[in-house]
Amino acid sequence: MWYPHPGPQTDFCKSWEDEVLFGGAAGPGKTDCLVMEASRFVEVPDYRAIIFRKTFPELLDILDRMHGCYPDIGGEYRAGDNRWNFPSGAKVQLGHMADKDSHFAHQGKQYHFCGFDEAGQFLPNQLLYLFSRVRTTNPHIPKRMRYTSNPGGPAHQFLKDRFRIGQYPEGNKTFEERIILTLPDGTKIDETIYRKFIPGHVWDNPTLLVNDPGYVAWLYQLPEIERLRLLEGVWDSFEGQFFPELNREIHGFDFECPKDWEFFGVLDWGYAKPWVYGIWAVDFDGDVYLQHLHYGCKENTPDVGVRQTSSEIARAIREIEKGFPKVRYRVAGHDIWTPKRGRDKILGPPPQEDMSREGVHFIKADNSRVQGWQQVRMRLATDKDSGEPSIFIHESCTDFWRTMSLMVENPLNPEDMAEKHKGQLLEDHIAEMVRYAVMSRPMKPRHVAAGPPVGSFQYERQKYIRAKQIARSRGISLVDAYRRV
Repeated sequence: MWYPHPGPQTDFCKSWEDEVLFGGAAGPGKTDCLVMEASRFVEVPDYRAIIFRKTFPELLDILDRMHGCYPDIGGEYRAGDNRWNFPSGAKVQLGHMADKDSHFAHQGKQYHFCGFDEAGQFLPNQLLYLFSRVRTTNPHIPKRMRYTSNPGGPAHQFLKDRFRIGQYPEGNKTFEERIILTLPDGTKIDETIYRKFIPGHVWDNPTLLVNDPGYVAWLYQLPEIERLRLLEGVWDSFEGQFFPELNREIHGFDFECPKDWEFFGVLDWGYAKPWVYGIWAVDFDGDVYLQHLHYGCKENTPDVGVRQTSSEIARAIREIEKGFPKVRYRVAGHDIWTPKRGRDKILGPPPQEDMSREGVHFIKADNSRVQGWQQVRMRLATDKDSGEPSIFIHESCTDFWRTMSLMVENPLNPEDMAEKHKGQLLEDHIAEMVRYAVMSRPMKPRHVAAGPPVGSFQYERQKYIRAKQIARSRGISLVDAYRRV
């Protein structure tokens, strides 16, 4: 007989919310909970449940766990249907969605329970489509969507946003989304959907620790990014992330910078794409603080610009600056010095001239990309003596926290940031503004003579980047390459 361990497993099994994500680190017994929750109502004749893994071979692990407990409650497995049948007539199905259109195979199906094991590996539209398949006409059976996942994968940001993990990293908080709409026949729908994230770690699973006490040590040997994800359950770090050092608890602040600090402004210009203006402060130690961020994007459409003229942007900047001490200087990317061009001729002056006529003047930013990103990383890194970084971001800069964690490495040059990821342009406007800002206040590396301490984040990151280069050039796995560095 299986019983959940006290802590996250019990919390997951007791959850009444419509959607629950049990996630974070490896080893807290997430899959066992999912398997058992799928069988909760098998005594009800019309009960239907389904559990998904991304590929069919991955279902074998779930099937093995089911064979260990489902026969005890009357379950009989039919391999041809990939389904468990119970004496009442209830059924628990196994499914996979390896192809991007696999979810359409469930069109017209109805489930009371839908579970995704390692949900981060699915595509967000697959998860949302199956959400539409969960319904019930039996008042005794609740609709339940259940997910288990480690950080990372195609649905990483989708799950992080949907369960507000950035807002409530400690989890165990029920929040709601109210949906109000009117059907074509005039019927009004007023529905509230409840969600909860339950974080778990390997130390929450005594069974695993007793049977395999060395598992934690194995997780600790992983490359830094993987270790943060699988041992510590950090959702702000995933493979290929360009700024894995970024941590809201370390780099966030919520106070008003003193007026006797030095202030400066930084612009990343945009018209069809968003324009960004940041007001930065510098303390007496040379640390920089992003006090205010304006993200000029279309409402509810983050990566679409508001199509303001350069003069309108300049006037908006003047209004923004009224609430802060006078800026000592302003920095902008080189594109505002480029004349407006048509197909064959120059159509107008560069944006910088229009802005200057409004009394808003800029100096050209140092546009060195690799050196600029190195400066960003140096400031994000914590000093080994003080434990403090040298860049801080105000908690109100929500678009910074949203977009910076999505930036990824250029696969051809890991020292530079990619412009696209999975065929889509990255929303990199704020990252570019940050690069201009730190290049206007360059700092020397701290403790460069000794190099990054062995085992530190910087040491592991350099080793990780080198391993990726070796793996690509020699055609070997990343794990093998990491061992050779």
